[in-house]
Amino acid sequence: MLAASRVKPMEILLVEDGLMDARVTIHSLRRSQVHHRLTLVRSVTEALQFLNQEGVFARAPQPDLLLLDLNLPDGSGIDVLESMQSGDVNIDSVTTVVLTANEDEGIRYRCRELGVHDYIQKPVHENEFMRVVRDHKRLMVHSAQQLAAVV
Repeated sequence: MLAASRVKPMEILLVEDGLMDARVTIHSLRRSQVHHRLTLVRSVTEALQFLNQEGVFARAPQPDLLLLDLNLPDGSGIDVLESMQSGDVNIDSVTTVVLTANEDEGIRYRCRELGVHDYIQKPVHENEFMRVVRDHKRLMVHSAQQLAAVV
């Protein structure tokens, strides 16, 4: 197994305009004890700039995990997902998890069509959230071990 110091932190982009919801998510991530680096943006515009490495985000890392609220002040998380799906966003692969209070089955279906990996209803239950993050981290570590074995 790779030493903890050699495993890169999970890069997480949290797109959330609600500060209380952001605090809950950040607290849950700290409790998960998953080695990560988190960036918080609060709008569709900022999310797309981050994902495209534009403006103040020119040196932003590609996220491993995108935690995406759907209701944002300048649009919808669906706009971010559609940009990712159409190739407008310059990323190869990212695990996307929608965190939302929206209970509309049509929206949930649209998210699945756009490649969302998980859909977590707000208020977020910490155990479910931590399971999703840990599962993704396990996949990252496993992939890194396979890559190391090949090299």
